Amino acid sequence: MTGFVNTIDQISPETAYLYLSRSNHLSVNSRIRYAGYLKGFLNFLGIDFNISMKRPKLLPNIITEEHIEALKQTIKEHRTHKYSVYRDLALINTAIKTGLRRAELANLKVSDIDFNTPKITVVSGKGNKDRVVPIGKSLKEELYELTKNKEPNDSVFGLNHRSLGMKIKEWSSKANVPIHTHSFRHYFATTLIHKGANIRVVQELLGHSSLSTTQVYLSVTGEHLESAIQLLN
Repeated sequence: MTGFVNTIDQISPETAYLYLSRSNHLSVNSRIRYAGYLKGFLNFLGIDFNISMKRPKLLPNIITEEHIEALKQTIKEHRTHKYSVYRDLALINTAIKTGLRRAELANLKVSDIDFNTPKITVVSGKGNKDRVVPIGKSLKEELYELTKNKEPNDSVFGLNHRSLGMKIKEWSSKANVPIHTHSFRHYFATTLIHKGANIRVVQELLGHSSLSTTQVYLSVTGEHLESAIQLLN
């Protein structure tokens, strides 16, 4: 709050609003964060400052299969240890075929994978909730090969969430594709919806507590809107 205090003569709701008006060049999230700081600071001083700023509901970036393939090709061409290439490709395939969040991928242990069923149990996901995500034959075989010499409590990918995010940022930069960590989750959801998966099933697989969060991906594909318009023809 030093930026606010050092630029005003008196602390008041009016000067707080004036300070916020000077931050219009910042992102919406930054302005909302500043408003929260100011509200807490003034309320701490016993000054009533009621301000409410809503985050706009932005659609996720559309990530295509071509983007994913370009990313994989970049990894394959990278001059590094063969194991690292295999691990990194397995990481991407796990992300796009399970929809796991960055922290969930980083926290995934060998014991969380049931190769008999086959399925992955996400332990203490967002909201401290567990969920089960089935996996297909190809991903099962890929993960088995990756983990066959590891102990049950070992990390599957051997990366913490920060290192994992940095790797994806580095790959996408080299491949010149608009992909970040959460993009794989977007791809997973939109692909399922595009292929006709029930929205509530997608919600359960993603671990969303609210259906409205999952419905954002319907807006991305837009096919439900096209189907509705066809009823008029």
